[in-house]
Amino acid sequence: MTGEATKIWSGFIEQHITADVAYGVEQYMRATDDEEFARTRGNEIIIDTARFWCSRLEWNPDVDRYEINNVVGPDEYKEHANNNAFTNHMAHWNLLQAMQLIDRLKTNEPAEYQRLDERLDLAALRPEIEERLGKLYLPAPNAEAIIPEDDAYLTLPTIDLKPYLTAGRVGALFDDYNLEQVNHLQVTKQADVILLLFLFERHFSKRVKLKNWQYYEPRTTHDSSLSLLTHTNFAADLGLKRKAYSYYRRARDIDMGTNMNSSDEGIHAASIAGIWSMTVLGFGGVRYLDGRLRIEPNLPDQWRQLSFCLWWHGQKLAVTETNQTLKIRNLTGTRVVEIDHAGASVEIPTHDEVLITR
Repeated sequence: MTGEATKIWSGFIEQHITADVAYGVEQYMRATDDEEFARTRGNEIIIDTARFWCSRLEWNPDVDRYEINNVVGPDEYKEHANNNAFTNHMAHWNLLQAMQLIDRLKTNEPAEYQRLDERLDLAALRPEIEERLGKLYLPAPNAEAIIPEDDAYLTLPTIDLKPYLTAGRVGALFDDYNLEQVNHLQVTKQADVILLLFLFERHFSKRVKLKNWQYYEPRTTHDSSLSLLTHTNFAADLGLKRKAYSYYRRARDIDMGTNMNSSDEGIHAASIAGIWSMTVLGFGGVRYLDGRLRIEPNLPDQWRQLSFCLWWHGQKLAVTETNQTLKIRNLTGTRVVEIDHAGASVEIPTHDEVLITR
């Protein structure tokens, strides 16, 4: 708006990425059982990122707790935020995973524990993690079931976003506001609290999920193409099929739609990966939760069938879904695969398939 250069703080203080990397590493190790990766890279990444959080937490003596201040959360329109809910919860997850991993290695893999102890001083780090875990502030739902995105967000003024949401282009908001002004409005660039609820679905009730969707979705501009990914998957989980499919089509059309100028500066590679995620995770209903594979199909009304393959614990599974059936075939066939579906455990025998009528 002013024509002056603006410093983009995400490259300096968007530190949730540290825990995000650990999250991806942990998901990969649980999905693949790749023990070599765990020994050579994964275990150390999870523990060393937790060591970072031990150093990053700030003690607030006035309220007797650890906090994380001056960050950019996933919502990059809120710079210098204090206690961004996503960041705090991800840091807590990272610390907990590291503590549990240290305990597991000490009991089951003493040689690996000794190696990492020499590099990272696990004997001293473990009690430090435990102490911080118990005192780290985790923003929780308020009386209206809304999780505050950060300490200030719910106190900020609101504006009518409709003119910018219907402008048909990214960044229309900045025709009228600069980034410093947006920083002090209830405007969210992309999924933030919604992303937290999606990744940690077992930690929050259906009521909390729905209330936060109703609060944050109208306040989100989706000026990042990645926002459509999370909103598609989350809407599908909530049973909002029409809304989920609308977001899916918007994401699909960024590089493959009628407006081919959207790719003039390059394709949206992460968003393209997101289209796969929307298809398989959102509508296919695939989740990796606590080391378990869950498949709960949730096809949009416009689709008759969805087929895809995925690998789980070294086994290649071919999945075919309709609105009435779920068929899973174990193609690799070197071990039985166990999945969760409709609240029950289902075994997929070697070189065989299971057909479930829903």
